[in-house]
Amino acid sequence: MRWLQKLMLWRLRIRISREVRKDLLEGGISLMLCNVGDYISGLFLHIFEPIIRAAPMIMAFLPVASDARGNVYSSYGSRLGTLLHLGVLEKYLKSELVALAILLVTVNLWVGVLVLIIGGVVGGEKGLNFTDTLFISLFSALASAVFMVPATTWLALASFKRGLDPDNLVSPMATLLGDLVTIPTIVLGYLIAENMSELCKLATVSVLVLVAVASLIYTLYSVWSGSKIFERTIKIVKENLPVIIVATSFSGIAGTILLKNLEAILALKGILAVVPAFLEDGGAIACRFSARLTTMLHLGKVELEAIPRNRWVWKQIGINFVHALALFSSLGMFGTIVSIAANVPYTWALKVFLTVLLAGLLLTLVISILAYYLALLSFKIGIDPDNVLAPILTSIADAVGTASLTLILNLIMSL
Repeated sequence: MRWLQKLMLWRLRIRISREVRKDLLEGGISLMLCNVGDYISGLFLHIFEPIIRAAPMIMAFLPVASDARGNVYSSYGSRLGTLLHLGVLEKYLKSELVALAILLVTVNLWVGVLVLIIGGVVGGEKGLNFTDTLFISLFSALASAVFMVPATTWLALASFKRGLDPDNLVSPMATLLGDLVTIPTIVLGYLIAENMSELCKLATVSVLVLVAVASLIYTLYSVWSGSKIFERTIKIVKENLPVIIVATSFSGIAGTILLKNLEAILALKGILAVVPAFLEDGGAIACRFSARLTTMLHLGKVELEAIPRNRWVWKQIGINFVHALALFSSLGMFGTIVSIAANVPYTWALKVFLTVLLAGLLLTLVISILAYYLALLSFKIGIDPDNVLAPILTSIADAVGTASLTLILNLIMSL
């Protein structure tokens, strides 16, 4: 009987290890793929360093605009996938595009307001004036939309036609593409604003706001006239706008921290290049953990406790740290290579690696705790974590990530 018990225990360990291995492999691959676009974004930042030194407020735009873009287009892609599965995309595509236009203008107006607030908090000569800030925010949104709207729509249609599930492809790809276009369009918007008259900038902002207002009026009139299709537009705006505004507000904290610590970030070559991927990785780890956690909660296999005693929860937190070691080690190497290419001494390049790795592990610890207790809180108050955790955690990760990175950076630079 003893050998039979040992065999059962051995088989149980194999089964558990396979489950953990599956989470490690699938989660790790998706997280590493998401990093590709962020490495390119980091190179953009490194190339644009002289412009950032001349206009530091660009760094305040980075987390806020990137987060807003990712939230708007990932939810748009998710809705397209649902409509394709239901076979009603053609019927509702117009209402989707109208909702997208309204969200893009209103959300990016809020992005501009947040950046103005950040400029006021940080103070000094770093701030941009009212017209420039709104112009850069809306220009970046419009320039991105020229690429993002057709690309996201095409991805949904093409993946569905080829028998792939758009839900697995479109949202992460939309977030990836959004990260790629954010930095170049913000820099381009700044350069245009520098060479455009105040009247032209004000006229551009006014026209875009009028387009959003006209779209909203048209939607309300259509619903009042009995159109059922445009009821969807109002529903989308009502449900998405508050969540995105709250989420981008957390990213505003990240923008403030980046701006306040910009001199330290620029002082150590290579750190600037890792910022986009560093912020993305924290949110991605938290979202993977929260998605697995909420699935198990819905299946009734895990109960949320003030102090978790379920071994599955601790295994998932352990997986978070394994992913973090892989992600932040590779990111640290990327930053080290960038710093060496900039003729930085090897001892300083090593500081880049240590800063990224230690800050990444600190971020993983904090964000794992936050993900668990936010899931607990949402369940306690009767809100489905699937509906709110992803955008909120992504934005909180931006704030915690910038705080972790600058804290460890300042500690290492003081040694």
